[in-house]
Amino acid sequence: MKKACIYLLAVLFISFTACNQNGPDNGDPTVADITVYLPDDLEEFDLLYDNQQKQLEFEWDNEDEGVEYSILFSLDDEMNNPKTISVGTELTKKLTHAELDAILGELGVKEYNRGDLYWKIQGKKEGAVANSEVRSMKLFRFYKPFVDPRDNETYRVCRVVDPLTGNYAVWLADNLRATKYSDGTPVEGYKFYTPQEGEDDSWIKTFGAYYTWTAVMKGTKGAEEGEKIQGIAPEGWHIPTSAEWVFLINACDEGDGPGTALKDKTLWDPTATNIGTNSIGFNMAATGYIWEVPVNDVIEPFANTYFWTATAPQEGDVFPWDPNPANFPNQAVTYGFNKNDFGAALYPYDRTRGFSLRCVMD
Repeated sequence: MKKACIYLLAVLFISFTACNQNGPDNGDPTVADITVYLPDDLEEFDLLYDNQQKQLEFEWDNEDEGVEYSILFSLDDEMNNPKTISVGTELTKKLTHAELDAILGELGVKEYNRGDLYWKIQGKKEGAVANSEVRSMKLFRFYKPFVDPRDNETYRVCRVVDPLTGNYAVWLADNLRATKYSDGTPVEGYKFYTPQEGEDDSWIKTFGAYYTWTAVMKGTKGAEEGEKIQGIAPEGWHIPTSAEWVFLINACDEGDGPGTALKDKTLWDPTATNIGTNSIGFNMAATGYIWEVPVNDVIEPFANTYFWTATAPQEGDVFPWDPNPANFPNQAVTYGFNKNDFGAALYPYDRTRGFSLRCVMD
């Protein structure tokens, strides 16, 4: 009988302990489910450098009072290594574009890049923790001006996005003006515009430098498919290949032609029959070109412009006109734009010509 009583007491003690360790009925602290309202899942935002104090609102709800909330941000849906923003007991939080850009930077998203940002709301009260669903958004970091560390020259920056795939490329939105390579070596084979009567020196900066292809490439080797050659480009940028120009041209054309989309509205002959929309902020100016650098001066300014690519012609290439293959060792591929044409022309030209240059981010 004594053993039976001891056994019964033991069973009662275990049952009482289990009841006090499990479930809400035992008095353990809990936090009600958190419901997220804003922003919607899978939204995409451009963080605006020109309006850094613009705000993005986060809003949620639950049934409990006195819960301390935080917003957790991560670059993966498992919420590893999150950046935590404390909110307090409020059910909403507004973050400025500047704050969001800084969060992306802290998480490791490079400047000018898009980050797939995952986030959730976490609530804590008296040791209990509750988490909302994990949502995501796509944020493009600031498209602030790029300052070339070699000479402190400042360039605008733009982005072109393929609407079908979402792939994108980041370009300098001004013509390059560098006179030395990233290793400090002076550039040979360039020339600047000489303002004509009635023009001021601002046109020198607007038009940028006219380079030979060899100066652009820092050598005579053309880029292979997928290869990134820095050449005269700043660190972290490269000379665009013909294929990268094709991506730009195809992605920016909204039905009125790539020339129209890329041209600045004012930096062309006022009698031009094709007026640019500058829809992606590429700021293309009609620089003209130099027949041979440094011997000649600029010809046909305000009428057309040409840009070097990193691509050298090869046997079997097809161009709008039929150059002599024997000249290929002395030619490189360009894209040209005319004041009266909405399209883009692909031509190989002699490498001693003086053409403009844009750069693409690696």
